[in-house]
Amino acid sequence: MLDPNNRSLLTSLLTPPLGLVFDKGIATTYSLDPLSLLGVPVHLAWMANRDDASILQDPIQLLESLQRVAKRLTVFADRGRTAVPGKGNALFSLLESTIVEVRAPGGGAFHPKLWLLRFADPSNQRPPIIRLGVLSRNLTSDRCWDLSLVLEGEVRLATRPENGPLCNLLELLPDWVVSRLKTSRRKQITELTDDLLRTKLAPPADWQEVKFHVLGLKQTQWRPGPADEIALISPFLTDTAVAQVCGNAKQRVSLISRPDTLSALSAETRASFSACYVLDDAAETEDGEEQTSPDLVGLHAKAILLRRAWMTHLYVGSANVTNAAMVAGTNVEVLVELIGKHRKVGQVTDLLSQSGFGAVLSPFTDKDVCSAEDAEAQKIRSQLEDLQRAISDSSLNAECIQAPDGLWQVRLTSPSKIKVSGAQVKAWLLSREAETAVDAATLMEAQALLLPPVESADITGLVALSLSLSGQRLMFVLNLPLTAPEDREAAIMRRVIRNREGFVRYLKLLLGGFDQEFPAKPPAGDGKSLEWKKGLDYSAALLEDLVRVWSREPQRLNDVARVVEHLRGLAGDDGDIVPPAFDLVWKVFEAARVAKGR
Repeated sequence: MLDPNNRSLLTSLLTPPLGLVFDKGIATTYSLDPLSLLGVPVHLAWMANRDDASILQDPIQLLESLQRVAKRLTVFADRGRTAVPGKGNALFSLLESTIVEVRAPGGGAFHPKLWLLRFADPSNQRPPIIRLGVLSRNLTSDRCWDLSLVLEGEVRLATRPENGPLCNLLELLPDWVVSRLKTSRRKQITELTDDLLRTKLAPPADWQEVKFHVLGLKQTQWRPGPADEIALISPFLTDTAVAQVCGNAKQRVSLISRPDTLSALSAETRASFSACYVLDDAAETEDGEEQTSPDLVGLHAKAILLRRAWMTHLYVGSANVTNAAMVAGTNVEVLVELIGKHRKVGQVTDLLSQSGFGAVLSPFTDKDVCSAEDAEAQKIRSQLEDLQRAISDSSLNAECIQAPDGLWQVRLTSPSKIKVSGAQVKAWLLSREAETAVDAATLMEAQALLLPPVESADITGLVALSLSLSGQRLMFVLNLPLTAPEDREAAIMRRVIRNREGFVRYLKLLLGGFDQEFPAKPPAGDGKSLEWKKGLDYSAALLEDLVRVWSREPQRLNDVARVVEHLRGLAGDDGDIVPPAFDLVWKVFEAARVAKGR
C-alpha cells in the first residue's frame, strides 16, 4: 500500500489510450505554473505517438500543440495563485482562455487537484473513455512527494449515482469564475459532466468500492466516521482538525507530516499517536542533488487511512487536516475514498512497512521539535500575502491601446485604492522578461498605469505582479480579460516561424504529425555522393502530403490556409517565408477548394 517505488508521471495521465485521441478536458488546481501548463497540450496532442522530451524545446511544435488543444482544455485555478515563470514567452498568451481563475464560495482556497479527460475513437468504433485523476499535486514543477489516483471507464447509457458529488462540483464551477467564461467552455463542462455521470469508474485491483467526497460547498465540518485504527498523512495540520478527524478512532496509529508542522502541533496531539514520522532526509532529494527551496521538495501527499472492522478505507486527494479544509469548511476540496477488505488491500500498520511508505520515513520525537519561523519574517510574509489577496480581489481591468510605431500598450486600471503598507508593487506582461517591470504605485492609488509599448505578439492579459517588503518578495500572475489586437495570433506565428524551413516544418506537422520529418543531411564532401536536397524550393516535400490530405481529410487544409494567410508576403531570414514555388502549388489548391465549396 502506497509503495514509494511505484511512481507515476503526470504525462502518463495525459497520454491517450491506444487508438484514441484527446477530445476535451478539465483540470483544477490551487497553484499553477504556466510553464508546466505549456507542456500539457504537447502530451495530449502528440505523446501517444512519440516519447521525446525534446518536443518541449521546439517552439514550432509547442505552437501547433497549443493551436490544437488549448481550446479543448480548461484549467480552473485559485485566483492569484498562478506563478511567474523564469522567462517570458509570447506563447503564454495562447493560454489566456485556458486558464480560468475562480474563487471558493466560502472565502477559503479553491484547492482540488483534478483531471477529467475524455478520449474518443476517431472512427467511432468504440465508446469514449473518461479518465479521472485525483491528485494531491498542483499543476506546478515542484518535486514534492505526492499521491495520485487514476480511474478510468467507458461512457455508457446508465447513470452512475456514485459520481454525483463530483458532477455537482463540475456544475458549480462556472458560478465561481472571476471573469466571464466563454459559452464554448461552458458547453464542454456540461458535456464532460454528463459523460462522467454515465461512466463506471473501476476501482484499483483488490479494492471493492469508490466514493467521492467534495468539501467546502456548504462550509460544514467533515469527519471520516468511526474507526478502530487511523493514520494521517498531511503536510499541514492543526490541533483542532486532528482532534475532529480522529475523534471517533479507537487507536491513533501514526501521524506523518513535515518537521515544522509537527513542531507547531501541541505535545498532547503528537502524544495521542503511537508514533509520528517525517520524510527521511535521503528521500528529500536524489543522490547528488542539491537541496532546493523547502516549498519545492518534501512531503505534499495527503491521505487518511483507517480500519473499520474487517474493511480498510483509504482517503486520498487535496485536503490537508486543517481548520480551513475540515473544520470551517471554507476550502473547496476533493477526496476519493477507496474501500476494500484489509486481508486483500492491507491494514493501517502496513502503511509503515518497509514495502510501503515506511521505507522513506524517519521517526519524529519531542527532541526533534524545531523552533518556529522568526516572528518578524512571518509577519512580513503575512503582510505580503494580505496585499496579494487585496490585489486579487480588487477587480483590476486591462485594456489594449495602440501606441506609435505600430506598437501596443496595456493600460491597467483599478476601481479603488489598494493599501500597500510600505510594500513596492511592480507589474509587467508575462510574455516579457521581469526586467521590463514598471512601478505600479499609481495603480495602487486607483490611477491608470501604462505598461511599456510592445509588439502585438506580446500583448496578453496575463499580468505578472511583484510585491517587495523588507527584503522579502512575492510574485504572482493575474489573468485579466483583454481584447488583443486582431493580428496577435498571426504575429506570434510569425515570431515562431522565421524562415522557409520553419514554414515547411510547420506545414508538415499540420499535414502529417511529428513522424513526418525531414531526414538529416548525410555527411558531404567525400566526392562519392551528392548532398540531399529538400526538394524544389522545399515545396515538393509538401505536395504529396497536400494531395493525400485533400483526398482523405480535406478539412485539415483549413489549417494550412490559416497559416499561409498569416505568413504570405512576409520576409524571413532567407527570403519570403512562404516559398514562391509552394505558393504557386497552393494557389491551385485554393482554386480547387473554392470550386468544391470547401
